[in-house]
Amino acid sequence: MPSKNRKQRSARKEKKRRKLFSLRKYNQSKEERESSDLIEDQVFQSTLLAKEPELAKLAFNLDQMQVSLVDFIDQNPNCQLNERITAYCSTDQLSGLVTYFTTDLLSQLLTDEFIDQIVRSLKACETRLKMVGRAKSSEVALVTRSLISISDQKALLDHPLVLRLAFVSLDQLILELDNEKYRFTFCGLLFELLEANQMLADFVGDEQAFESKYYNQKPKPNLTEIDLLTLPAKALFKNFDAPYVASTIQKEDNFFQVEDPKSKFRKFICQDSELYLEISRDRLCLHSSSMDNLNDSIQMMQKLCGEKIFFLAKILDNTTNHQIAN
Repeated sequence: MPSKNRKQRSARKEKKRRKLFSLRKYNQSKEERESSDLIEDQVFQSTLLAKEPELAKLAFNLDQMQVSLVDFIDQNPNCQLNERITAYCSTDQLSGLVTYFTTDLLSQLLTDEFIDQIVRSLKACETRLKMVGRAKSSEVALVTRSLISISDQKALLDHPLVLRLAFVSLDQLILELDNEKYRFTFCGLLFELLEANQMLADFVGDEQAFESKYYNQKPKPNLTEIDLLTLPAKALFKNFDAPYVASTIQKEDNFFQVEDPKSKFRKFICQDSELYLEISRDRLCLHSSSMDNLNDSIQMMQKLCGEKIFFLAKILDNTTNHQIAN
C-alpha cells in the first residue's frame, strides 16, 4: 500500500511538474511574441525620429538624386507628368519611377558613409532623449540604431526611417532646387511614395495640405536689393545650431532665401519683405520694419527654433544704411 501511495504521489508531482513546465514554456513563448511585437512597433515609430534635431539635418545627396531622376525620366518619357496628381486622380504612369526610386536610386544614395551618419545621429538622439526623460523615444532610438547597425543595405531599403529620410530629401529637392520642367513629376512621385507607405498624414497633413505646399506655392519675389533703412528694428539671437535653424526657416512657405555668394551668412526674406534674416555660425539677426513686427517675429522665431536659439537683445536703429545685392 505505501508503495502504491508513493507512486500516486510521484505521478501527481510529475503531472504538476509537466504542467508548470508547459506554463513556463507558454509564458516564455508569450513574452517572445510580445517582444517581437514591441520591436516591430518601434521600427514603425522610428519615422518620428526624423523630426528630432539630430536627424532633421540628414539628407541624401540632392544633386545626385535630381540628376538620376531626370536621367530616368528622360529615358522613360511616358512617366513624365504634365498635371498634378491626387488621390482622386491617380495614374499608373509613375509606377516605374516609384520602383526605380525605392530600389536602384536608393541603393546608390544609401552609402556606407550615410548609414554611419544615421547611426551616429541616432546615438546622439538616444542620449539626449534619455537625458530629458523621454524614455520611450530613447528606447525607439536605441532599437533603431541597433537594427540599422547589423542590417545589410538591401534590408535597409525597406526600413521606415530610411524611407522617411529619402522622402524628406525629395521634399527638399522639390522646394529648393530648380526643377520647373519636372516639377509635376517630382511632386507626383512624392505623393505616390507617401501614399504607398502611409506617411502622407504625418508628413504633410492631408491632400489639401500637400497641394498647398507643393503645387500652390507663391512665386518668389524678384528682389535685386534689400534696403535695411526700411527695416530699422533689429533683434539678435545666440544661434546654437546654424544648419538646423537655416533648414527650419527654409521650410517655411513665406520665407525665401536671398542668394549672395560673397556673404558668409545664410539670408532669408519674408514674402511681404517686412522681415529679413541673417544666419551666421553662432548668430541669428532679425531686421524688421517696426518694433511691433519685430516683437511678433521674435516670438515666431522662438516657436520655430525652440532651444536652438537664445534671445540676446533688440534695438530700433534708424541709422542703418546697407544694401544687399541678390
